[in-house]
Order: sequence, then structure tokens, then C-alpha cells
Amino acid sequence: MSSPMENRRFGRLLLPLSMEYNIRLPDSGEYHSGQGVTRDISLSGAYILCEPPTPLMPGQILDLTIAAPLPYLDIDEVSHLKAQGEVLRLDPPVLAGQHYGVAISFLDGLSFASP
Repeated sequence: MSSPMENRRFGRLLLPLSMEYNIRLPDSGEYHSGQGVTRDISLSGAYILCEPPTPLMPGQILDLTIAAPLPYLDIDEVSHLKAQGEVLRLDPPVLAGQHYGVAISFLDGLSFASP
């Protein structure tokens, strides 16, 4: 039996990056912004950690902005990656004070934001 890691198209980087998301709430149609941090990221998706409470639910589409410092390219400023993604899974906190885990699949991949 193969593990889920072996079935992934792209390798994941264990990389904590600050991120923001925007979604449209299904009940009211209003926009909601939230913050989190990536636990891991790949070209096809990410697993993010968000503080409770969170309005995210499987099937929702969100717009992501991920802060990506690029010191190896001699760029001192923080660059931003943009992506639109679908929430695949929401893992509630096991203990009080812990974060929600959110599995996201990127719909069109990652792109650099314009300066």
C-alpha cells in the first residue's frame, strides 16, 4: 500500500509563512478576511493553521496572499505569492488554544503579486 505522500504530484516544503485569506461568506454574501500561517506548501496546495473561530468550510473558494521572503535571491523585501484555492478539509483543534488546520488545493497554481 502506498502512502499519501507518494501519490502527491509535487513535494511539500515544511515552511511557516504568514498568509492572509479572503472569502465570501455563504450566509450573508459579505467578504471576510483572516490570517494564518502555512505549515507546509507545494505547487499544488498548502496546509494552513488558523486561530479559532474560523468561517472556513470544505468546498469554499478563497483568495490567498502568502508573504514569501526571498533572501537567497538577494531580495531584501518580502515578496507576495497569490493563489486562489479550494478548502479540501478542515481539521478542528484537538485541545483548547490550538489552531484549525486547513488543507487547500490551489486552483490555478501560485503567482507572484505585482509590486
